[in-house]
Amino acid sequence: MNVKQNSSKFSTLAGALLIGVALFAGAIVGTVILIFQLHKDGEEVSATPYVTTENFDEEVLQADSPVLVDFTATWCVPCREVDPIIDELAVEMKGRVKIFKLDIDDSPEIYREYQINGIPHILFFRNGVEEDRVGSVQAKSIYVDYLDGMIEGKSAFDITIEMLEGDSFRRYFILERDLDVVKTAIESVPNLLTQKFENGQTPLSLILNRPSVRQNDLITLTLTFDPEISTHDLVGLGRCNEFLQAIEDDPDVVNRLDPDGNSVLVTAMMRSNRLGENDCTEIVLSAGVDLSKQNSSNFSLGRAVVLQQDIGIVEKFIELGWDVDLQDDAGHSTLQWAAYYGYMENVLYLLEHGADATLEYPDGRTLEDFVNRSYARSKESLDAMESNEETDFTEQIETVKASIILHEQVLVLLKEQLGRGAIGAESDSEL
Repeated sequence: MNVKQNSSKFSTLAGALLIGVALFAGAIVGTVILIFQLHKDGEEVSATPYVTTENFDEEVLQADSPVLVDFTATWCVPCREVDPIIDELAVEMKGRVKIFKLDIDDSPEIYREYQINGIPHILFFRNGVEEDRVGSVQAKSIYVDYLDGMIEGKSAFDITIEMLEGDSFRRYFILERDLDVVKTAIESVPNLLTQKFENGQTPLSLILNRPSVRQNDLITLTLTFDPEISTHDLVGLGRCNEFLQAIEDDPDVVNRLDPDGNSVLVTAMMRSNRLGENDCTEIVLSAGVDLSKQNSSNFSLGRAVVLQQDIGIVEKFIELGWDVDLQDDAGHSTLQWAAYYGYMENVLYLLEHGADATLEYPDGRTLEDFVNRSYARSKESLDAMESNEETDFTEQIETVKASIILHEQVLVLLKEQLGRGAIGAESDSEL
């Protein structure tokens, strides 16, 4: 073959390659455009179709392929993290499964029928039956693995058992699933509540540092399997005397963090309200704790202090040299957390003891910005719930109204402290 023929053949191949690259690039761009469509008339256009009460039976229950339904609402803040993931899946898995969103304000009947406990919530259907559900914000891989398992024809139970091999899903499963579901899974995964996670953390320690309505029941269940109990766990279990004995042999443990970054003090404080008279917080504070070594804890110590809603604890912290302006890994100071939750007594006390109301977050936002953002979100949620004529949000509305009033009071106080004009919220007397 001569040079001219080689050149011609090369040109043909190059042309084909360029066409292929162009087509591939076009497909990628098309996907990106579909997922991240520009806002139209101020509203974001979803890449995922919505299902409603009117077509739920046809689109979901009569579907001949697995179906994922994302229960969501425009006022739901955590939903804003899940919705983009669902939009991506709707594009990537098109033709293999059906993926929908359901606005609970537009279709409250379905929301009530399936007894959804909070949103975001993802429900998986096959052959007209709900097979499983996953709440809260999860990694995209969890939704993908579940859908892939359904496509392969695996049962919901088998899919769950396989996914329990993954660290993040096992953590979610232990903390969020109903107790009866956890007990059933233990029959297939006997070490579910005893096997350490990849970083060395134990399920018991995980549970002790995550308060919930079922926390005590979950702790009781875990203890039946004779798990490893650390010194940190002792304070979480209210076994204060055993803790004191343990630190005699290892005094440094008072300031040591567990694999998830929780300090003994944070664990004690996270369990304080549940333990009542068995609370070990005061004992830990008197055991040589160094507050300067606590703030790298996974759960902000400043936040934990505020959530106690106990000025006595705040006083004790300040006596021990707590820096009220110290910011945690997220950039929040104790005052910023108190203001965020609207705890006026804490805000007043911290300001009286020198807390800096002008302290900025790493991104440049001020305390006023932070409180105003929380206030605006509460107002947004209130407006959405009050305008909904289908769903009874009476209890939630009263809770949100109380939050709005607290934030208004905090904003007025900050206005006085900073000597400025109006800084955001106007008092809504009708609340």
